Amino acid sequence: MSATFEQVFVHPSQFPDQVYQDYLVSFSGKKINHKFHYDSVKQSQKWLKIHQEYSPSQNDRNCVDTYKKCFQKTAETLDKFSSLQLIGLGSGGGTKDSLLLSYLSNKRRELTYYPLDVSLSLAIISAQKARSSFPELSVQPIVCDLLHSDNLMLQIQKRSEQERRIITFFGMIPNFHPQEIFPILNNFLVEGDLLLLSANLAPGSDYVQGIEKIMAQYNNNLTKDWLTTVLEDVGVNRENGSIKFRIKDDEEKPDLKRVNADFELNNDVTFKLDNQLIEWKSGDKIGLFFSYRYTTAKLQEILSSYGINMLNYWESANQEEGVYLCQKSI
Repeated sequence: MSATFEQVFVHPSQFPDQVYQDYLVSFSGKKINHKFHYDSVKQSQKWLKIHQEYSPSQNDRNCVDTYKKCFQKTAETLDKFSSLQLIGLGSGGGTKDSLLLSYLSNKRRELTYYPLDVSLSLAIISAQKARSSFPELSVQPIVCDLLHSDNLMLQIQKRSEQERRIITFFGMIPNFHPQEIFPILNNFLVEGDLLLLSANLAPGSDYVQGIEKIMAQYNNNLTKDWLTTVLEDVGVNRENGSIKFRIKDDEEKPDLKRVNADFELNNDVTFKLDNQLIEWKSGDKIGLFFSYRYTTAKLQEILSSYGINMLNYWESANQEEGVYLCQKSI
């Protein structure tokens, strides 16, 4: 059975009743939870196409090199440890985690990989990608909503005090409000754990102009098609409105900005989710998506405020992506 079945653990945050409540809140509150853009196989595949087309880590050789430099430094830092856990938060397609595994894996080391994603499809894709390259690797995919997973690390037990954890968070920071996600990352980390994360950056010396420069990575047909899928599934068609992309200030840190995508209605729309009537009016803005853009200095300031030290960092030559090696302050 083990040869033909994929064993997946599902955290209570992604149990059907909880997911459906989050779904209702998204539509009644006119702010779509990002996890519902990855919910189906169709949506996951659309996202992977966008990632392959527009992500610097997929298309810029120099950007890939920044990850390799980070992974080499990580491997050197952990060289003396014979037991490691790699926990990939928001593992996506698993490409970066698998690359990191190639630096960490050796015959004298016990290594366990936990690809974790809100999407069942992506969690399995990550697990299978890692297993295809490292057949002897212990792999355990997990489906989980990070915003409701305070007890997650209690479920992933360390085998000994000498074992070290590496937590990856690649491509995820932009899609969370900083006041939501950084406390969670801080709670996940204990002394000795390493945190590897990446951030989409605003290139150049002018922060706003840098964000304007990369808007085409969001304002394109592939992204629009992906983002409207969640609306079409409830009967809201593209003819009912249009997606508008804007730069918006963070509500708590106005000097930090994000790209916002809203679906602006040009007519009234009414539909039912079970027994709940959803009524949207012409002119309403439905929050579909957002993506924060950082600079290394801004990210370092925020991490420090949560007790996380940035040990080293690497930026791509075009300054559109940064990779960071971090550790919780002792």
